[in-house]
Amino acid sequence: MHQDKTDTLALLREKIRRMETAQPLSADRLPTGFAAIDAHLGGGLARGCVHDVFSAGRDNLSASRSAAFVAHVLARTTGPVIWASEDYPDLSAPGIRQSGLNPGRLLCVTTRKGGLEALCEDVLNERGVCALVADMRTPLSLTQSRRLVLAAERSQVSGFLLCRLPTLASEPPASASMTRWRIGGSPSTLRTDLPSLSPVAGPERWSVALTRHRGGATGTWIITPTRHDPTYSLPVAPVLADRTIPEAADNRTPERAGALRA
Repeated sequence: MHQDKTDTLALLREKIRRMETAQPLSADRLPTGFAAIDAHLGGGLARGCVHDVFSAGRDNLSASRSAAFVAHVLARTTGPVIWASEDYPDLSAPGIRQSGLNPGRLLCVTTRKGGLEALCEDVLNERGVCALVADMRTPLSLTQSRRLVLAAERSQVSGFLLCRLPTLASEPPASASMTRWRIGGSPSTLRTDLPSLSPVAGPERWSVALTRHRGGATGTWIITPTRHDPTYSLPVAPVLADRTIPEAADNRTPERAGALRA
């Protein structure tokens, strides 16, 4: 078992070395990309810390919002991102790209059951990593989270722990993390400016709650996530661009008296 862990770390180090780029080490903040939240945090999330991000529910849609929120933050960074989980990661490359994060920066790692915490601590001790994202099935204890916090402070690698809550009323255990977030859905506004007979639902909105902020104030925001959809340009050949479309020949069968048409 120890040899398997050593081989995995060696492989990760080699991949990180190939992906590593110069990072602005002087920046001590990770902007979220949402102006109101960044202003509240003094410029963004603290770098080199651990942040808990909880989903308001255990379904895949709830979990996808938390993952998209973290991807939105990491889209403004450089360097490799380790995405770790005990199961096969339920990630969508188009979804990650929509949040602005290049999927090519991700290194997805799965570990045996019960080994995720140890893997997270090892990754957070690697200085060449931009960030760690861990898909936790259950929240860590205070002692476990403190170990990850100490590792992140030593290496200045940021850690994001994703975890699902069974209900909106569920309260996670105490943690040593710098911040704790709860991401949920919020009703979309109705658009009445479109030529439609009935109002159309507007873009997706999230309810973002900062429920714990070590040394700072908490807060709640309703935000509209930015979608980075690729735009494709399909030029029309000049010969066809201004060409008049000929009328189609009338090849219909003449109608007969008393005949039924389908």
